[in-house]
Amino acid sequence: MTEKHPSLPRLMIVSSGGEHFSQKGLVLAQAQTLARSAPVIFQVREKMLDSASMWRLCSQIAPLVDNSGSILTINERFDIALASKAGGVHLPESSCPADVVRKTARKLLVGQSVHSETTALKAASTGLDYLLFGPVFHTPSKASFGPPQGLDRLREICEKVRIPVFAVGGITPEKVPACIECGAWGVAALTPFLDAGSLPETVNRFYSFMQS
Repeated sequence: MTEKHPSLPRLMIVSSGGEHFSQKGLVLAQAQTLARSAPVIFQVREKMLDSASMWRLCSQIAPLVDNSGSILTINERFDIALASKAGGVHLPESSCPADVVRKTARKLLVGQSVHSETTALKAASTGLDYLLFGPVFHTPSKASFGPPQGLDRLREICEKVRIPVFAVGGITPEKVPACIECGAWGVAALTPFLDAGSLPETVNRFYSFMQS
């Protein structure tokens, strides 16, 4: 059974991944609007940026996110998370072991993506703060990896680990209650937040479905 962590936001926003090309400037715009938003975990996942560009971006947005009451996490690069004074790091399933990261970066919030019960159980035993499990529902970006995991698998994961689980993959506000009913602490999404101007309203809409 997942333990509750009241200080951990229940919504995660994942950046577009297009900062190097088609959506340059979106991460900054999103970070700027978080001051008008309920707290979230804002994961910067920009794998195509070089290290210097990633550091400059994260250093620019870290104080904005921190002052908003949200938590900035950097995908995989815990060196950049530390250098930019971000709040956390998010590890891919095949990344550096979480316990190694924890020893190096004790103050960071550390989460990890998992895609099976085996990896979820192993990851949950390494001192992580949360897991990100999916894809739960169909999403075009993950279609090449096979069918979605589904709510039954999400429920199994949530019942077998004692740290918060975020559901990801095809998440919309209307699908939030089903994920929470399965035991998920929260949800994560990318596409609904691509319009930075409406981000606070979209965040509120997601949270309203968590309370229904």
